Amino acid sequence: MILAALVVIKVPQWVNDGKLAGLEERVSMLELPPGTERDVSAGVQGSVGLQAGNGNHCDFLVRMIVRTRLPDAEIAASYASAKVEGVAGAELSGRAYVSPYGYRDGFKSVVVEFFHWGQDPGFDLRCH
Repeated sequence: MILAALVVIKVPQWVNDGKLAGLEERVSMLELPPGTERDVSAGVQGSVGLQAGNGNHCDFLVRMIVRTRLPDAEIAASYASAKVEGVAGAELSGRAYVSPYGYRDGFKSVVVEFFHWGQDPGFDLRCH
């Protein structure tokens, strides 16, 4: 009985964790714009759950930190035009959040996010 309850709760989470891992991998494989490098201290981070609004759906968020020499508008445009396959096959574009603190060592920090919202939650309790 306990094992059955555990399976009902954990299997949907494992399925969505697998989808998230695939999205993280696709984001990490993106070609970086010129004058841009990954912030190796942060890596690619992802989360799954009900993250936007309310209701009964799963949202998948993947973010990475890069360092760039590009102007703010150019790095934002670069990731807005980037295409990554989401968890359900739709193409996602990125969103760049540029640090307001200026340049350090010739680079400016940028948080890049790819957000896929509104997916079927199944029985994943994180999405209800």
